[in-house]
Amino acid sequence: MGLIVVSDEFGACAGVDVGGTFTDVVVHGPGHRPKAVKVPTTPANPAEGVQRGVEVSLPGGAPRLLPHGSTTATNAVLERKVARTAFVTTAGFTDVLQIARQNRPALYDLSVTKPEPLIPRDMVVTVEERMGPDGEPVIALTDAEIERAVAAVRELEPESIAVSLLFAYACDDHERRLCSALAELGVPITRSSALLPEFREFERASTCVLNAAIEPVMHRYLSNLASRLPEPTITVMTSSGGTAGVDFAATSPVHTLLSGPAAGVVAAGAVARSAGFADAIAFDMGGTSTDVCLIRDGHPEVSTASEIAGLPFRTPAVGIHTVGAGGGSIAWVDAGGALRVGPRSAGADPGPACYGSGGQEPTVTDAHCALGHLDPARELGGGLRLDADAARRALDGLPESAAGVLAVVRATMARALRKVSTERGVDPAGLALVAYGGAGPLHATALARELGCPAVVVPPAPGVLSALGLLLAPPRFEASRTVLADAGDDLSQTWAELAEEAHAELEKQGVATDIALSKVADMRYAGQSHELRIDVVDETGAAELLHAAHREAYGYEIRDERVEVVTLRVVARGEPVLAAPPGNWDQGSPESKPDREIGIGDRTARARVVPRAGLRPGDEITGPALVEQPDTTTLLGDGEVAVVDEAENLVVRLA
Repeated sequence: MGLIVVSDEFGACAGVDVGGTFTDVVVHGPGHRPKAVKVPTTPANPAEGVQRGVEVSLPGGAPRLLPHGSTTATNAVLERKVARTAFVTTAGFTDVLQIARQNRPALYDLSVTKPEPLIPRDMVVTVEERMGPDGEPVIALTDAEIERAVAAVRELEPESIAVSLLFAYACDDHERRLCSALAELGVPITRSSALLPEFREFERASTCVLNAAIEPVMHRYLSNLASRLPEPTITVMTSSGGTAGVDFAATSPVHTLLSGPAAGVVAAGAVARSAGFADAIAFDMGGTSTDVCLIRDGHPEVSTASEIAGLPFRTPAVGIHTVGAGGGSIAWVDAGGALRVGPRSAGADPGPACYGSGGQEPTVTDAHCALGHLDPARELGGGLRLDADAARRALDGLPESAAGVLAVVRATMARALRKVSTERGVDPAGLALVAYGGAGPLHATALARELGCPAVVVPPAPGVLSALGLLLAPPRFEASRTVLADAGDDLSQTWAELAEEAHAELEKQGVATDIALSKVADMRYAGQSHELRIDVVDETGAAELLHAAHREAYGYEIRDERVEVVTLRVVARGEPVLAAPPGNWDQGSPESKPDREIGIGDRTARARVVPRAGLRPGDEITGPALVEQPDTTTLLGDGEVAVVDEAENLVVRLA
């Protein structure tokens, strides 16, 4: 991910984002031009790379504020390197995590298997109690039962505990009493009614277990980071597109499972607005994966139903779709002799063959290097120089050329882009493609043509846009409560309580700016098993809001059906460090370079090499061309014209 630093003589504001290959650094402040810097990621200890990025960005100094994105929680789940966790639930629900939902992950795949829960069955403790859906106890929780449960959990010797009892969202008395007694064990406890006071017992239990399993991991990482960087106030990017205090992130790390890519789509929305596009697709191609997200009216869409490695969680998250296609994705031949690319990646260590760090397998970056898209004579992030001969040697064993490798990986990315556009009924003809990440601009125009997007927007510093997003993201907290009420019911008291909770949480996290509150409701027609997330301005017009939202999503409405308000939400937002993407970036010296032969598809062409540092608003570049800058390279095909707009974006309008 990356690091952004906003500095002046009175102090610095820094945001951090750690990627699979590089830790990116952006320096900006009054009186200083924004500057992008890259340092290699340190997978064994990401905090080390963050510290190195700060030191390179501010030699001899320290930031005062450090909002950062982290993949610590994500990697812990993906690699299953989580804490030994006990799960406490209502008697009769021992297998709630194993049974899950009955829908199949792949309807026609007869060999598909569901992922195993993070917690094995022998780490589950059940409690004789039962709360009813109305919040009234059906089976009382006795003191003797609490003592028995605590003793059973103690025998398991857990490092963390998850407590999720049936209907605890309606009344949390049983969970509170049980957690109070479990506190004597001296390990972190996640209480579902505090983390997620919403219905659906499986999703609530899954979210609770995920949080408990990664809490010790996240706590260790943040403690290590704080010890390395004791001076700044550290905040953490959450999956929802906002930042949160370090204490909140340490105790509720499930909110950070999509921390890394969330910052990028926040910035992509701001970039799209600056280029005059309200609707867009964020396209982030990094070293190990590609993240795409639909942007409407300048903001990424937020969902409350996400999953990671097949495990669902219900915290607010931007609607990102990820595929294993990045610059480090390895090209290989399957059993049928077909060329495949990814999802396995060379990562930062050893990296692609052209890095000269011991990598032997061919990657997407090697293909670009062999085709001349990347200049071996130019120093890349972290002082890296490429070895084109090593790239060609690695590619020699494949049945296809380097161009074939790019065609295969682009097919994977095109499917991802369709997933968030055409498969959701959104015509790409009305969406600009905002390309960023270290590799995104190399593929942007080819993918936009394939999808039918009218334009490509490449921001001034695309290789570190996720880092910039950390300064554009506001402090954010969402308070929620399941109510299962009719649209005409008076819910003003619940709205007021949620508003107070959301406002108080941001104040607790140290937000000193003005705090804005907005209302959201999950609604559905009676008999439906899914809800639509709808912004609420007038509490009295809930039914009309659902009719309009349902018509937009599905093409029809059911006016004679009863409308249910399922869950109320109040979103509190503070003010971000930056209100808009900065301009006047430091792109290095505008050294003129000779044209060079490059491969485009199955042919070669002589391309102009244009340093982005020499471009000014109004300048035009006609392809074939390569626009080079410290953090990425933009590839323009034959006849494609890029124009620098007033916000210093490269905008390519496609016929």
